[in-house]
Amino acid sequence: MEKLSLVALLDEDKEMVLASLARDPSITAAQATLGKAVDRVMYRYAEACGDEAMATSAQHILQAMRNTLPVMDTVGEARTWNRQAQGPKSGLSFGPMSVALLVGGLVLVIAAVLGMLISGRFSGALAFIKAMLPAVLGSAALFFAGVQAARSRAKKMAPEGTEDVRTEFLVDGGKAWHCLRGAMLQADGQLERVREANAVAKQRASQTAVGGKVDPRALDLFSELLETAYANGDDGARESAASIRFYLHSAGVDVVDYTPGRESWFEFLPAPRAGTMRPALASEGKLIKKGLASKQTSV
Repeated sequence: MEKLSLVALLDEDKEMVLASLARDPSITAAQATLGKAVDRVMYRYAEACGDEAMATSAQHILQAMRNTLPVMDTVGEARTWNRQAQGPKSGLSFGPMSVALLVGGLVLVIAAVLGMLISGRFSGALAFIKAMLPAVLGSAALFFAGVQAARSRAKKMAPEGTEDVRTEFLVDGGKAWHCLRGAMLQADGQLERVREANAVAKQRASQTAVGGKVDPRALDLFSELLETAYANGDDGARESAASIRFYLHSAGVDVVDYTPGRESWFEFLPAPRAGTMRPALASEGKLIKKGLASKQTSV
C-alpha cells in the first residue's frame, strides 16, 4: 500500500488554491486561502491515516506550519493609491458687512441717478459734483462689498486637502503555492521521522525484555546443554545446539559465539587454540549470561 503523503493530498487541491489566489491576491485573503488548504489536508489525512498517533502528530505539525506561513515572502506586486481631499469651490460668500456695503452702494447709485433725473439739468460744476458724489460713493461701496465677499469666502474655504496614501500588497499565486508546497514537504519529513520513531517504539515494545520469556533457571540449563553440545562436536550435538539456538531466538535471546572484540562477554581458559566452549546469551544487544571461551597460550 502506498504511503500516505501530505504533499499528495495538497496537490489534489492545486487548481482550487491557485484560482482562489488569483481572485483575491491581497495579503489577508491569501493567508486565509493557504490556511484553508492546510486545514483540508489535515482533515483528510486524519480520515485516511487509520493511526491515531500519526493523525495527532500530523495535526500538531500542520497546525504549527499553518501559524507560521510566510505570506509576505510571496508578495509579487505593491500598489499605491493616492486620494486627494476635495478642493475649494468657486463663488462668493456674503457676510453681514458685505451685505451692508452692497445695499448702501446700490442706494447711493440709485439716489444719484434719481437726483439727476429729477433736476433735469446741470446748473454749474458744483451741481454736477453734488450729483455724481453719491454715484461715486455707491460704486465704491459696491466694490468693497465684492472684496469683502471674496475675503469671507476665502476664510470659509477648507485648506488644501491632505493627501491620503494607501499601499496594497498583492500576493503572487505561483510563489504562494510553491511556498506552501515546500512547507508541506518539510511537514512530510517531520511526519516520517515520527513514523520511524513510532515503529521503533512498537518494535521494542513487542520484543521481550531481557530474558523475560525464559526463566533464569532455564537459561542456566540451556547454557549447560550448549556447553555439552559444543564439547561433543558430533552431528547430534550440533543438531541439539541448533534447536536450542532456535528456541532461545524465538524467546528474544541470542546465542553468541566468541569473536575478537567480545572479550567482556566471556570468561577464558587457557587452551592450545582459541574457540567457544560455551556461548554467551544476550538480548537486545545486552549480555544476560557470560560464556566460556578458550584462549591460546604460548608453549
